[in-house]
Amino acid sequence: MDEPSAGEFILHKNDASHEQAPILDTDVTMTISGLTARVRVAQTFKNDTPDWVEGIYQFPLPEKSSVDYLSMVIGDTLIEGEIKEKKQAKKLYNMAKKSGKKATLLQQHRPNIFSNSVANIAPYETIVVTIEYQQDLLFSDTGTLGIRFPMTITPRYSPSSKLIETFTDFQRGFQLNPLDSTTIALDNQSHQSSNNVSIQVTLNSGIPLQSLSSPSHHIIHKQQSLKQHSITLDHLNYKADRDFVLNWKPLQGELPRAAAFSETINNETYLSLMVMPPKMAMNQQQHAREVIFVIDTSGSMAGESIRQAKAALLAGLNTLQPEDHFNLIEFDNSTRSLFKSAQPFNESHLRQAKNFIHQFNADGGTEMYHAMETALDNQTDTNRVRQVIFLTDGAISNEAQLFKLIKSQLGNSRLFTIGIGSAPNSFFMKRAAQFGRGSFTHIADAGQASQKISALFEKIQSPVVSNITINWPSHTQVEMWPNPIPDLFVGEPLWIKAKLSNPKGQVTINGQLADQLWQTQLPLNSHQQQPGIAKLWAREKIASIMNHSYHGRVNDKDKTTIIDTALEHQLVSRFTSLVAIDKTPSRIAESLKQKRIASMRPKGSSQALAYPNTAIALTLTPINALLLLLLSLTALFFIGRKH
Repeated sequence: MDEPSAGEFILHKNDASHEQAPILDTDVTMTISGLTARVRVAQTFKNDTPDWVEGIYQFPLPEKSSVDYLSMVIGDTLIEGEIKEKKQAKKLYNMAKKSGKKATLLQQHRPNIFSNSVANIAPYETIVVTIEYQQDLLFSDTGTLGIRFPMTITPRYSPSSKLIETFTDFQRGFQLNPLDSTTIALDNQSHQSSNNVSIQVTLNSGIPLQSLSSPSHHIIHKQQSLKQHSITLDHLNYKADRDFVLNWKPLQGELPRAAAFSETINNETYLSLMVMPPKMAMNQQQHAREVIFVIDTSGSMAGESIRQAKAALLAGLNTLQPEDHFNLIEFDNSTRSLFKSAQPFNESHLRQAKNFIHQFNADGGTEMYHAMETALDNQTDTNRVRQVIFLTDGAISNEAQLFKLIKSQLGNSRLFTIGIGSAPNSFFMKRAAQFGRGSFTHIADAGQASQKISALFEKIQSPVVSNITINWPSHTQVEMWPNPIPDLFVGEPLWIKAKLSNPKGQVTINGQLADQLWQTQLPLNSHQQQPGIAKLWAREKIASIMNHSYHGRVNDKDKTTIIDTALEHQLVSRFTSLVAIDKTPSRIAESLKQKRIASMRPKGSSQALAYPNTAIALTLTPINALLLLLLSLTALFFIGRKH
């Protein structure tokens, strides 16, 4: 059969034939105020067939989004979802599906990957499913604020099965079973008129702006007042094939060095605190470094991504100094190093490195584990600052294995990840950098490579703010996240989420900046009220607890804490889901056709799909096989009796 196209269901029938129909439009509405955004995503499921069907759509969201609302609109009827434990939600959904009731189920498979299942879509019917979430804004050292909305998934490579990533419904932690049946459907014909997206942003900046732009899309910007802005896409036919990014920069001197917002619920105050540590001039005497560049040349990097990565790598080489040592590591199905060990940076070695880079082609699998292991090996020169620069789209499924490797083998290295392409796996990239005591940089197009790499090297050569502690008033009971507080690189803000019982007095923040002490104090009773802070606190708590489980399974105590926190604050999590069910059956109970909705191929990607043109996206499970065998034996029995 033909490969599935973007915006199409694949309809499976008992005879293994299939039908295709356009199915999905997405409308995104963002309301930005203070340092947070409230985002509403409406997905329109269209069934253009004469069959009752179930639609399944897998989509990305920001990795720390606090998803708390689900509704389903059928005609004039609105049905709102309820948060339940994941097993219970799935059971309720399956019961509704079997009994002929319309239902929708929103599940989290990764912190940044969700799925929406919609049961019992009538022939030629349209259903609108809406989700809402809260998220923090992005903040850069250049004084720029921003927001990123992911819109498609780069297919994940599973090392154990050599197939595109499968997202499983496992019970503990974020381990992945690569043999599960839930695969990413990927558009192979991105030119077709489907999977359209519209975006509307209302920005209450609070301060006058110097500039506002989107590096990802052409936008229409209308300034409604000095501090209020309306942003839309410049036309209605954009495909969901790349992440939407919006940046804005306040007028010089307007951006605060600290900001606090709070929300009070049931006599508990939830606080979101952002503090920007001071910049410090770099020491004139730079430490000699050992820089290991690692580049992903697997099939998912084909097209624009590999061009961006090569441009970034060449820009990175230009930042090296004569006292530095370096090496290049390339990987796809296998790992290859330019040198056996890091070599001095000179003209001869630079020439070899450039020749090595020019030969790179993107194909094969993403066997990242051995490449990461090689990069973290050979840590013999303790007199040099060791930095590993990892360029990839992060299109892998074995994140847990890599997090464990980084944690155990990091040694004196620092790991800096560079996300390449229009839809990188930012969850993996950011978390790997966090475990690697480094930072994450995203390069969306090759034209940004030199600027982004220069900014990264300025950052990693500057002093790190370390040993950060926060002292709260003695009479205040506090539950604070993240805990412990990570080191900060130059230009990175300190984000703290806290629940306070008696918010009076002031909080004192201390840190070590090179050989100097850094301290700042903020009052606890002068912050601005803002809805949604409690949910952001709960999301940070859940993320911090999950951070400790990526090298193993979530223990029962942590799982219970996550479930209790998610239920209290009405959040979708690894162990909780949102489910909405119509009370009235729409059809008689019978078998239901299933349609999988394809994600758009990331813009600029030329990666081939993982399955052949003759493949059918229907998994033959052991139960299905047994049923087919019994049916076959029964048929043979009756045929034999007739003869």
